[in-house]
Amino acid sequence: MDYWIRAAITSLLFPASIINTLLSRKEKQPPPGKLILTERGIFHVIEKGQGPVTVLMDAGLSGQSLHWHRVQEILSRHTHTISFDRKGYGWSCKRKYGDGINTVKDMEAIVSALGVNSPIVLAGHSYGGLNVRLFASENRERVKGIVFVDAVGEGRYLTGGFDSKRKKEWQKNLVMMKVGHYTAYIGLPRLLKMKVGGKYIFPELEKYHSCVGYSPKAYEAVYKELKDSNVTAQQILYSRPLDRSLPLTVIQSGNESGEWTGYQDRLKELTDHVTEIKTTHGHNIHMENPELVADAVLKHI
Repeated sequence: MDYWIRAAITSLLFPASIINTLLSRKEKQPPPGKLILTERGIFHVIEKGQGPVTVLMDAGLSGQSLHWHRVQEILSRHTHTISFDRKGYGWSCKRKYGDGINTVKDMEAIVSALGVNSPIVLAGHSYGGLNVRLFASENRERVKGIVFVDAVGEGRYLTGGFDSKRKKEWQKNLVMMKVGHYTAYIGLPRLLKMKVGGKYIFPELEKYHSCVGYSPKAYEAVYKELKDSNVTAQQILYSRPLDRSLPLTVIQSGNESGEWTGYQDRLKELTDHVTEIKTTHGHNIHMENPELVADAVLKHI
């Protein structure tokens, strides 16, 4: 149904879709990393550095590889690093699903296609924290440590446990993402300057901002991820527990709401070896203070 609604809107407002297509072609940029073919599709990855450990970074909801740019620049001086675009985002192929297990299978396919045999340290921001938890659960023998960057807990998306306020917030966000998905081809999100991934990008990457931020497949991806977020949360809930000896670092923003600190507190209970880093930063700590995040990752290597 989503496909047909989007197609109908695009057809009815055909002139607008032509204009948006022309603008998209003008903004098109080659990827700063490389495109790799895997058994799960084509993915955009940025692979840098060499070392005995591989750091695999996953962005938050609507985020992509470019958000890890400065963290990766620091880390790659010391070890092997990989950032990537989940399906639909950046330059990766289109997304057909939104749940976390499928994302983990994509991550495994990327690691395999790149020939990674070394131990892996995972870094996950926000929603990406759910994906790296699932990856660690499915690949316990390969994961050496996890760094959560203001990551969410599964309670953030378990719809059955929502109070009335959280339910309204989730439904409002889902409607916004749905409208963005339906109208992306006619350029309404562009008109409203609603870039997927947010308004800020590092100045040295500005030329890529509109290219990835107004991509119709990116609006589709964030809508599908949010739509299936309860499925992902359920997958976390029933996944194999992490090894209690696994080292974790939990980096927290300055958000002191009971809901958000509750997510962080529950992350600290996942294993017996947890380092806590409290900051006064906003949610995008890896962009505000890449040195702090990189240093936390390096302690796991």
